[in-house]
Amino acid sequence: MGLSDRVECSDLPMELLPTIIKSLETRIDVLQFRSVCNSWRSNCPPFIPASPLEFPHPASWSSSETTPVQLCESTLYLMQRLKPSTSDDNKGMLIKVEETNSSRRRYEPNSLNLMDFRALELTKSYMLICQLSSFSVRHFDKLFPTRGLNKVVKFPKSARINVNDSAVFIVYSNGKLGFAKCGDGNMSIVGGRCTYDDVIVYKGQLYVVDRWGIVWLIRLELELVPFSQSIDGSDLCSPKYLVESCGALYVVDKERRSRHGTTPKVYKLNEEELGRWDFVNSLGDRAFVLCNDCCFSISAEEFSGFKRNCIYFTEQHSHPAWPVFCFGTRVFNLEDGSFEDLANFQHSHPAWPVTNLF
Repeated sequence: MGLSDRVECSDLPMELLPTIIKSLETRIDVLQFRSVCNSWRSNCPPFIPASPLEFPHPASWSSSETTPVQLCESTLYLMQRLKPSTSDDNKGMLIKVEETNSSRRRYEPNSLNLMDFRALELTKSYMLICQLSSFSVRHFDKLFPTRGLNKVVKFPKSARINVNDSAVFIVYSNGKLGFAKCGDGNMSIVGGRCTYDDVIVYKGQLYVVDRWGIVWLIRLELELVPFSQSIDGSDLCSPKYLVESCGALYVVDKERRSRHGTTPKVYKLNEEELGRWDFVNSLGDRAFVLCNDCCFSISAEEFSGFKRNCIYFTEQHSHPAWPVFCFGTRVFNLEDGSFEDLANFQHSHPAWPVTNLF
């Protein structure tokens, strides 16, 4: 068989199917696999979501709160048409899918035929949801996001990890770093007295950034080891965000400059020179998105509605027509240092797909 010869997926040896099926972790993975042919569909059972993982309440480390919380997982996908009819159809859409034990909720768009699209997972996001005491335990839809948390990550990320080995790391709004394994009675505070802003799973390991811009590696024994230097001239009042882009680790420093808003600065981790931060004045084709529950990088050429070399984020800012502060999503252009409100940006980009990510 020559290198140019192609083999149809349905002609693969049947003995390979069990190995492939074991690597399918998401609902879309299973749906796409089962859609290839009848033999594949008969060998792969439908996707059954696991029961929500329960963890101790985030406030259990400092109070008598004993009500457990559930981990809610969402996945961001790039959806590209297999047979685009126009040049605009070549660009992908960004959708967010939340998995629950009883149902799945797709945020954008309203209807989608998966047979017409190629799906690529971009990232996962997590939040802890709790039940208000005034509602019955039987009503899953009465669960609400836990307040006072900046970021939640699951570690390890794989859905095939034993439940007892699953853990969560939490960055509280006051800068503390929390940890708990599934089934623990209480949340533990780790990381000493530093003020932390963000946590990320990068290349299979856990990293957290503090207000100085120092990135710490979190070892399995919960020891924090410095992985980078601090950011020169960093404002200790400005939050830091960790973003993985094209295999590299970045930090976005949202420096507070005036009542008109912040001026995000981007730094790339130079792992070859003792973890030094290199200032970045251009993202090229990339755009960074800083959401409430996750941060990620995308190619503006691949997505409809995004502008290259820009950072999308939420913040409180002044409104020119009102003597009050407003809270909304803004777009910062690294090329000219300009800001735009997302509402104005949408007017010229009617296909904007991710308004609810923020």
